[in-house]
Amino acid sequence: MKGFKRLVRWGILLLLAAVVVTGVRYVYRTFYAYDYDDTLDESKLGIGEPVNPAPQGGEQETKTAQEIINIALFGVDARHGENSRSDAIMIVSIDGARGKIKLSSIMRDSYVDVKDHGMTKICHAYAYGGPELAINTINRNFDLDIREYATVNFQDLAKIVDVIGGVEIDVQKNEVKELNRVIREYAQENGLKAKTIQEAGMQTLNGMQALSYARVRKGTTGGDVARMGRQQELMSAIFDKVSGMNPVQYPGLVSELMPLVTTSLSSKEVLDVGMSAIKSGMPKIERASFPCEGDWTGKTVQGGMWVAAYSDEVAIEKMHAFIYDDIAPDAEKTDSTGNTSAEA
Repeated sequence: MKGFKRLVRWGILLLLAAVVVTGVRYVYRTFYAYDYDDTLDESKLGIGEPVNPAPQGGEQETKTAQEIINIALFGVDARHGENSRSDAIMIVSIDGARGKIKLSSIMRDSYVDVKDHGMTKICHAYAYGGPELAINTINRNFDLDIREYATVNFQDLAKIVDVIGGVEIDVQKNEVKELNRVIREYAQENGLKAKTIQEAGMQTLNGMQALSYARVRKGTTGGDVARMGRQQELMSAIFDKVSGMNPVQYPGLVSELMPLVTTSLSSKEVLDVGMSAIKSGMPKIERASFPCEGDWTGKTVQGGMWVAAYSDEVAIEKMHAFIYDDIAPDAEKTDSTGNTSAEA
């Protein structure tokens, strides 16, 4: 009898060990299934080498800067296998102390200094030197200290949206025609059947439709500035959809999404960033675009290239105020009576 009890105990221990090992293997596969890039050389990221230093911040910025995690997010469109420009450039700021995630979009046509390549569009940096040079360009031109990045190919963005079951987007009337054109183009390129939008309004977009929405910028749709807004809107919609899911779905979701991302964040850092984002509860998302509307001027430079020229000092001051001091670029507005009022 004693032998039988001993055998049962050993059997239970072995079963528990098997469960633990299986769990560890599952976690390992889930968080190591992405394309991890550990090649970034921090000495080449342009930290502390600003083209134009930011104005000296106050006590609030100095204190908060230590608590904020800035990560560069690049959207590349590698449809033809070429060295891809970063058609979407965002800085994702995790402000755990305030319970916020801030999305700072940078105009792809911003006229900036790219190390060893001179003045050109900021989106060219990724094609010239990958994420390392792209981060260097952001840090030097906006006086930041970004050390990490994540890149998503636009082709995979459609898969991400489909994995989470679509996203809710309010499609405007002036966007429908151009959106459907882009949807048909994408479907033809990928041998798929196009599912176009029938009318404007709030609706659930599938992966193909959402990707096309993020690409829209021609016709009467507002150009690159409006496209940045759509990309931010899509990012917010993805976050809203995921945050509204049952937590028991997260492990399976992560295992499907992580292989679609290339990032310099290790698995531990991914978890740390996630914990920082939710330490004050479900974070609020705030968005801004830089250089701000009214702060840039379109011009044609040598070679016939159209760029968005702007004041470095103004852009840096407004971006730092948004990220570190929690002041939105449009915090002050003038009402119809001519009085200036602050927006929350």
